[in-house]
Amino acid sequence: MFRRSNPAPATVPSAPIDISQPHDTCFKCGRPTPLGVSLCEADNPGHIKSPSSTQVHGTIVIGVLAGFVLLALLLHFGSAGIGPFNSSLVGVATRADGGLDVVVRVANDGTRASGASCRISAGGAPDFRDFVFFSDPIPAGSSREFAQTVPPVPGGAALQPNNLVVRCT
Repeated sequence: MFRRSNPAPATVPSAPIDISQPHDTCFKCGRPTPLGVSLCEADNPGHIKSPSSTQVHGTIVIGVLAGFVLLALLLHFGSAGIGPFNSSLVGVATRADGGLDVVVRVANDGTRASGASCRISAGGAPDFRDFVFFSDPIPAGSSREFAQTVPPVPGGAALQPNNLVVRCT
């Protein structure tokens, strides 16, 4: 049914390539080849065409775009029904070391149980020194209270309880 083919021996290119002019090189052995030819006569005796650089780059771009679309879909379906989270300060007590003991009420207004990421800001505006904590999962449509100890600012004055703001996402 199948018969063996007798491969033709590699031929020498019909015209030598002037390497002072623009040219490509063979991917396998590095010999000079005419522009647009990726393999030399010795490595490609059947003159099988390789994909153009436009085809290769187009395939890569399509793969990257498809990856971004897939990530966006995963994010959409993975985060559906989570939050929003409403938060409020229930109580604040000053500690001897300048820190604060804080009780925060967090309400999950979403359709799925989820934990919240909460930020306690001492000055009312977000800052890199803010205290951040993650709550335990809160059932959908309910609220929970969390007690947290906010450490004092290193080398700074004691935290003032009257300027605290809590934001949960």
